[in-house]
Amino acid sequence: MREITLKIGRPTPLTAIATEPKGFDPSKPAVLILNSGVMHHIGTCRISVRIARELAKSGFLALRFDFSGIGDSEPRRGTASFAESSSAEITEVMNYLEQKKGIKKFIVYGLCSGADASYEIAKKDPRIVGMVQIDAYCYPNWQSKLIHYAPRILKLDVWLRFIKRILGTPQPARDEEQIDAENIEMPSYIREFPAREEIAKGLQGIIDSNIHIYNIFTGGMLQTFNHSKQYAENFSDVDFKDRLKVDFYKELDHIITSPEYQQKIPFDICLWVKMVSDKSSHI
Repeated sequence: MREITLKIGRPTPLTAIATEPKGFDPSKPAVLILNSGVMHHIGTCRISVRIARELAKSGFLALRFDFSGIGDSEPRRGTASFAESSSAEITEVMNYLEQKKGIKKFIVYGLCSGADASYEIAKKDPRIVGMVQIDAYCYPNWQSKLIHYAPRILKLDVWLRFIKRILGTPQPARDEEQIDAENIEMPSYIREFPAREEIAKGLQGIIDSNIHIYNIFTGGMLQTFNHSKQYAENFSDVDFKDRLKVDFYKELDHIITSPEYQQKIPFDICLWVKMVSDKSSHI
């Protein structure tokens, strides 16, 4: 295994780190590891590095790169939205690897906004054969609301706050409300969820393009996603065939701080990539 720093694209290049396996095989799909929000190419708690190296040990080239304006990639001019610019830059990276390495198939991986970017490019580019998403688009339904609110019904303090609101009784500010405005750091990335019907339509198109999906959900989205069957319930109008795998780890936080899961998730992704690679080789 070796790791190489690359500059991809013009006039302002993107910074990338390619993790190459011994005995590189261009017939295998390369895995593109995308930024999460404004986090640079090492990933939250170095998870992107761990995934890339695990893949390389199994014979897959992995490339983690920074979108323009993030990490080591300089900003580019233009007024394109994140969905537009990220798709264009992923395409640029795939074109580079196809020209330089002869790779014609790709798997995209992303957490949070990286999951969103994976979804966008999977809708558009026929070279994509798989996508891995951590905390992808998902929507509350009656089951998830019941799971979320049922335990609160039995808590006295919840009812007392509710009654005080009804009566108009002033309530003490919570700790976070007492922080001076000047000390609040505003996020530079805000994630927006499109309408469920729009995502369902996109997912059906992705599946119909013979793309495999591996979704991992964490406990960091419990108000939105909180039970293992919720994704299938959310998108019951999508025929996923045999191309969907979903794992849910309620005890895991969104940025994957757990040492156990920092090992487990790269290992599980690697197994799934091998499966997708084998299936795509017969197409």
